[in-house]
Amino acid sequence: MKYNKKVLITELIGSVVIVLLGFIFHEIYEFTGDNFIVGLLAPVNESKWEHWKIAFLPVLLTSLIEYPYIKDHVNNYIFAKAIGILAFFATTFGMIELYELLIGEGDMWLHIITYIIGAVVSQIVSYYIMTKTKSSKELNQYGIIILIVIFVIFIVFTIKPPKTDYFRDSTDGTYGIYRET
Repeated sequence: MKYNKKVLITELIGSVVIVLLGFIFHEIYEFTGDNFIVGLLAPVNESKWEHWKIAFLPVLLTSLIEYPYIKDHVNNYIFAKAIGILAFFATTFGMIELYELLIGEGDMWLHIITYIIGAVVSQIVSYYIMTKTKSSKELNQYGIIILIVIFVIFIVFTIKPPKTDYFRDSTDGTYGIYRET
């Protein structure tokens, strides 16, 4: 497949939707009264790890909205979105870690800016895969496996997070959904 303006525009609009959903998902756990099921997919605390969730579900939800509009113009949709999510993680959290390693603790604006950049990178990576690869059942099966593995990791580390700084709530020093100390 070659350049496809409809798919590119859909993906870029999707970036905006992902960012808006990310703001919602950042607060939705608390808003729902600390609902356990919501906590498996939305941040349950202010640890760095829990913020990875605001990249995952917003991309998945946006993907469900986008798919009917572009399905006839793309290949390997599931695989593209799975790799896009991994690119989101690498971009956003890699930039934050690099900044903090080189300069020091980042503030809220750094996190917001890197999140926006990550959303755009995610969608561009997805666009590239969807429009530049040949249709492959195997690639989409790999995409499903990647998404399941990410989901399972979120569940496990939300319920029983490692006791390291990356998983510790920066506001109260607890870990995970059960607020262990």
